[in-house]
Amino acid sequence: MIIGIYGHQDAGKTVLVERLVKALRKKKYKVASVKHTPHRKSVDCEGKDTWRHWRAGSDPVAFASEIETVIIKHSKMPMDDVCDIISRGFGPDVLIIEGFKDGDFPKVAIGNVTTREGTVLKNPSLAELVGYIELEVATERQVRDLPGLDCGKCGLDCRRLARAIVERKKKLEDCLELPSVGVTVIIGDNKIATGRFVSSIVSDTVRGMVSSLKGYEPGKTVEIRLDPKKRTSRTRRAR
Repeated sequence: MIIGIYGHQDAGKTVLVERLVKALRKKKYKVASVKHTPHRKSVDCEGKDTWRHWRAGSDPVAFASEIETVIIKHSKMPMDDVCDIISRGFGPDVLIIEGFKDGDFPKVAIGNVTTREGTVLKNPSLAELVGYIELEVATERQVRDLPGLDCGKCGLDCRRLARAIVERKKKLEDCLELPSVGVTVIIGDNKIATGRFVSSIVSDTVRGMVSSLKGYEPGKTVEIRLDPKKRTSRTRRAR
């Protein structure tokens, strides 16, 4: 999950982030963080090798040593893109963003500050904040076990059902579209929602097609990858 921490300067945002990270790590969560500043600051310095690489035209520039790796992009990136890179590259359970007031993710207000859209807590105790995050992470994990169709047949959408399961008010079996066979459809990097009917059709069709192939073993996992169709040189000349 992504959680934002915002407030005025010297309101205690960084202290809270430090305490939060330590508390979450103690509970074995994988944590990543982003420090946002509205000022025009750079971690790079004029004259450094990385700065010289950038001035020559390289962007981004990576610095790699025996103790750390830093990737420097000398231009502003949307926060959504920053979060996407961290989430895809490192897979944290919790991504904490300090100092960014906007964005479509839950936020925590610190100090005497006007609350922004998406604010879920204001000046919470550490225990209250950790409890909120644990519930959200558990819900996100439970959502992955549901079809993602939001069909409403159980009376809820998938996220609300996931929350109810985490809170022990519902069971996974209450999902009426839960596939009875293990079928996962991924296009690009996106998992496509499938229910009982689609999962059964895909499983029966694929297993039926490959059953006559040498090496097929009933009951074993079957993986089929469809790469984008490449145009031949003849096709390009015809155009």
